[in-house]
Amino acid sequence: MRSKRRLWMGLATVLIVLVSCCSCVAMGGKRLLNWASFEIVWRVVDSRYFDPTFAGVDWQELHDRYQQQVMRAGNAEYYRLVNEMLWRLDVSHLAVVPSNYWRMVEPTVMAGGSTGLDVRLFDGEAVITSVEAGSSAAQAGLRPGFAVVSIDGKSIAEIAREAESEIPPPDNERNRIETITSDILAHLYGRPGTHVTIGYLDGQGQRSSKRIERRSRPGKTATAAGFPPNYITFESRRLAGGIGYIQFNWFGADLAEKLPSTIASMRNAPGLIIDLRGNPGGMRDAAIAGAEQLVSERTKCSTLRTRGGSREIVLKPAYDSYDGPVVVLIDVMSKSSSEFFAACTQAIGRSVVIGDRSPGSVGPAEIMPLPNGATFIYPVAQESTLDGTILEDHGVIPDIPVALDRALLTQGIDSQLEAATAHILQQLEESR
Repeated sequence: MRSKRRLWMGLATVLIVLVSCCSCVAMGGKRLLNWASFEIVWRVVDSRYFDPTFAGVDWQELHDRYQQQVMRAGNAEYYRLVNEMLWRLDVSHLAVVPSNYWRMVEPTVMAGGSTGLDVRLFDGEAVITSVEAGSSAAQAGLRPGFAVVSIDGKSIAEIAREAESEIPPPDNERNRIETITSDILAHLYGRPGTHVTIGYLDGQGQRSSKRIERRSRPGKTATAAGFPPNYITFESRRLAGGIGYIQFNWFGADLAEKLPSTIASMRNAPGLIIDLRGNPGGMRDAAIAGAEQLVSERTKCSTLRTRGGSREIVLKPAYDSYDGPVVVLIDVMSKSSSEFFAACTQAIGRSVVIGDRSPGSVGPAEIMPLPNGATFIYPVAQESTLDGTILEDHGVIPDIPVALDRALLTQGIDSQLEAATAHILQQLEESR
């Protein structure tokens, strides 16, 4: 309670100074707002960051070092400086983001226009892993297994170099690949009605290019202040043998009801695959609600370390929960709540995780708007699994590592989904 009181007293002081200085032309209106935002950011972290020791970082010294630079900085330089300060703590979910930039950070969820393409990096190549049926990319003849070599005349290598110049924590190779891939996707997504020229190599290695329209996406939902709308995709169907398959791109607020009800509708399925590949996270409550459909008794699955101590995450069993074999698919683009869901169900023995190791961008976080119009996201806890493994930076290690294969993609074969199906069928065979 005292820390919260100190925080609000500090924020009130900043706002009083801001109001009283609104006529101060020396700093300029925008610089004044940036300064006030900087002070709020520093004080919030000082009061609410889960580690009061800041892992040995001198948080006060960082404030003093960056404050004068921030007061003199232009707008673009301001964001570089404040995030440089924040990233000294070396954790994810900690950044100040301009209001118009979220579409670049999470394009698959927050951009309004799509070509219908998804890509992943294979040894530096941006390989198309899926093409949405009926999309402009599909109509242009692009197929899984093709490699994108340029977007609007900019090579993939150039896009990668630009992305690498400002990679947020955690500092590992998987997060580097995720950041580059997100930047490539941000170039493919954009405003509905605009066009993008994609240079690519087809399945035979022949080079070509197509100008493709970004079309409006369905599933638009309003979100929190400071965030653009989300565009939610959700698919549920039965695979061969009646195996249930669920895939969605974001743990949106409505997933807290939709995911449990969908799992419940598949209680007669012999097995269940939950595909979280490419899912950057979202609402933890939705992830918990989904996981609770898979347990038959109260089950601890993780521990949160907070500024005030620690708190256990305990799943409460749903009525008539699903008790069949479950596979969770993940890759380097599965982050945050996706990693929590995979790690939680894996730790309690309710899922087998298949795919690629996730980046370890895990941290229950909160968001707040700032006086300069930006949004501040900051972690309020550190999560660890039942064996004490801290998920941040570590990520989720699959029980069965399976990589996508470009040659198989050109044949229409998703090696990770095939492995998931094969595993469930084997489990069913062994249980007979």
